[in-house]
Amino acid sequence: MSALSHKRLVTIVAEAVVEERLLRDLRAWGVTGFSVSRSEGDPFGARVADVEGAMVRIECIVGSDLAERVLEGLAELYLPRYKVIAYDHDVRVVRDDKYP
Repeated sequence: MSALSHKRLVTIVAEAVVEERLLRDLRAWGVTGFSVSRSEGDPFGARVADVEGAMVRIECIVGSDLAERVLEGLAELYLPRYKVIAYDHDVRVVRDDKYP
């Protein structure tokens, strides 16, 4: 088995209306790969004028520096204006060279 390396898993749950903009910004910040899925539930509390269930979950595995860049960018550009939750945590991965 290959050696395991430590990386960060950044998870973003956001209004679907910002999906394309989020993906564009993630690429601009240096993220080279991610997964996107539709998300249901209500992590934001009562939602007014939103389409029920119209959320996306974006996950990317990155190095610590890039995780910081992404979270700081989200805090600056998205959290004040949109319904976005973002967090990261440690993960161990195989094929370390695949993650920036």
